Amino acid sequence: MYVQLIEGGTTPDRRTEMDRIVTDAMVPALQDEPGFAGALNLVDRGTGNAMMIVLWETEAQARRALGEYGTAFLKALASVAAISTGTRRPISVWEVNARA
Repeated sequence: MYVQLIEGGTTPDRRTEMDRIVTDAMVPALQDEPGFAGALNLVDRGTGNAMMIVLWETEAQARRALGEYGTAFLKALASVAAISTGTRRPISVWEVNARA
């Protein structure tokens, strides 16, 4: 199993809007992607920053190019990007070596 670690955020006053996009659009779109195995969205409400951990069955699925994702996911991602602020780190891929 592999994860993508996605770091970013928005202003605290737009955090609720971003949460809605993640839960109502992004996660449902990810569920249609091959190899998707789950997601966690970690939020610091004081700063508006967040980290999303997206689980994939294989390394290839975790490393695929954005252009290979479906339209629903790309639309949700564009909505998130439109209200993102601050420093966004590149998406990183990690191997999961322990799981409960």
